[in-house]
Amino acid sequence: MKRAFLIFQAVVLVVFCSFVQWGEAGAADSRVFVLCYHSFHGNNRFDYDISLEELASQMDFLSTKGFRFVSYADLVEGAVTGKKNVLVVIDDGNQSVYQAFHEVLKPRGIWPVLGIYPNIIGKKSYALTWDQLRELCREGCDIAGHGYYHLILSRKLYDSDSRAFVQEVALSKKVLEEKLGVKVSSFVYPNGARSDIAVQTLKDAGYESAFTIRWGQAAVPLALNQDPYGLPRFMILNNNWPMISGFILKSSAE
Repeated sequence: MKRAFLIFQAVVLVVFCSFVQWGEAGAADSRVFVLCYHSFHGNNRFDYDISLEELASQMDFLSTKGFRFVSYADLVEGAVTGKKNVLVVIDDGNQSVYQAFHEVLKPRGIWPVLGIYPNIIGKKSYALTWDQLRELCREGCDIAGHGYYHLILSRKLYDSDSRAFVQEVALSKKVLEEKLGVKVSSFVYPNGARSDIAVQTLKDAGYESAFTIRWGQAAVPLALNQDPYGLPRFMILNNNWPMISGFILKSSAE
């Protein structure tokens, strides 16, 4: 009887270990492509601006190719499988984001991350208001820090004014959390520029991840990334979608 019990324990242990190894392998194979947008006027004033029609076309193209749109919470929780996943991140807080969400993203079940720098919110006519941001949060959009004044977090800034540098990171998080009543655990670097001192300052402020600008895929869950403070994003401009979409299609098939 004792021998049979020991054999049973050994079998259970082997099955359990196999399950864990399979789960880790499955998680390691899960990837996400992160797209970075800014505004949606379509007036060709800025190279990072596209029209609502272009945004809708790009989202529909990815859907027809079998891609799934995920949220930041999905990435943190690991609720993502496979290699055909897309996270939409929209930087700055332009007024056009409100219309883009309600007319394009929400109808398609897409809940973006909004990278916000508070200095313009409710102050500039081209920016969202705090009431609009609170509504977008209630609708399911996530909020990421994006600096307070949108300063570039370089070693040069830190060396010249360390207080301003730290304020960009810490005050952004504090104001967003107080104004919106949400937890802000991710950050998007202004202009995609990061530095070693920026990473350390983000850690000290309580951020758990940060997105830069470079081509590539992020592992899911985010904790599996070798550098969770240097997660890749593709910056969408008004003339580079064919190149970026081609790269994404090729990479997801490998």
